[in-house]
Amino acid sequence: MSLAKWPKIDVTADRTYPVFLGSSLEELGEYLHLQFEDVEHILVISHQIVAELYSERLKKGLLNYRVNLLTVPAGETEKSLERLAQLTTAALRCDADRKTLVIALGGGVIGDLAGFFASVFMRGIRLIQVPTTLLAQVDSSIGGKTAVNHPAGKNILGTFYPPLAVWTDFSTLESLPWEEVENGLAESIKHAIIADRSLFEFFENEEKSIKLREKSIWGEMVTRSSAVKVKIVSQDEREQGVRGLLNLGHSFGHALETEMNYRGVTHGQGVSIGIIAATHLAYAKGLMTSSEIDRVKRLLDTYGLPTVIKGQDPEALLQRMQSDKKNQGGRKILILPKGIGQAIVSKECTDLEILAAWKQVIS
Repeated sequence: MSLAKWPKIDVTADRTYPVFLGSSLEELGEYLHLQFEDVEHILVISHQIVAELYSERLKKGLLNYRVNLLTVPAGETEKSLERLAQLTTAALRCDADRKTLVIALGGGVIGDLAGFFASVFMRGIRLIQVPTTLLAQVDSSIGGKTAVNHPAGKNILGTFYPPLAVWTDFSTLESLPWEEVENGLAESIKHAIIADRSLFEFFENEEKSIKLREKSIWGEMVTRSSAVKVKIVSQDEREQGVRGLLNLGHSFGHALETEMNYRGVTHGQGVSIGIIAATHLAYAKGLMTSSEIDRVKRLLDTYGLPTVIKGQDPEALLQRMQSDKKNQGGRKILILPKGIGQAIVSKECTDLEILAAWKQVIS
């Protein structure tokens, strides 16, 4: 049997690994048999709703393995050291060892949490990412970032731990509520803004088809957006340079999520608002025109993504940005769009400029 039956894009970083596109959950076991002779035990980490929808499909291909399913509650707050400790206890009760393979079945939270668990359990065990949400398929499952949160900020504790493979089944997107779709659209539109103007135009032109969830258009959307992430990660796996561009909107968005204690705003909504704040900062720096800002805002509005937030204190949000992982020597490092289709890393944004950008998105 050949791996050629599964379409893929390779992440060519320190250790090359494939991102399979449009492969069925049931076939993952076949891939594992072809690639890894010494796997006997598999831990599937998921949350209850995703497990109810997809774990049986996944297990159909895993009949020759000893499989344990561990579920955690849904929500960003589950990315905690407390939950990590509970997962560790559960894994030991399942007789997990250094040869165990972890399958992260779910969205971004599961990918982060299960990935972080795999990276530290017995100093690191094997990991396969099986993303089931749009956000995870186009963004968070690719690139090897894993993390849990800390009261000081989102994803403060984490590792770079690339999976052995990313296994993407487009059919899992069919059950997503629109709010979850929005999370992924925010990341996909971000990819377009920083690196692919034609992808931005695709989102403008295919609004109706995307909203109707036409399979061929969704497949193209995931593939093209994933390709942006794969290309950037392949150039800079450890975020020493160009990979930083993927954080457009995230410094603002993470501050907002942390300030609101991960309630009342989703990750995608935070990124969407953060993108608009960044465009206003870019305008102040002469990197964008007002018509380009309007175009970005119009696209986000088209897909129901917010571009303003009510009742927040810009000073408090600025303070939250002090803990951002990208900061260096006390300076805030921000990603700013340069028109549509390019972006830059800026180390020269003052607190007054950032405050002014926050005020543009607070009503």
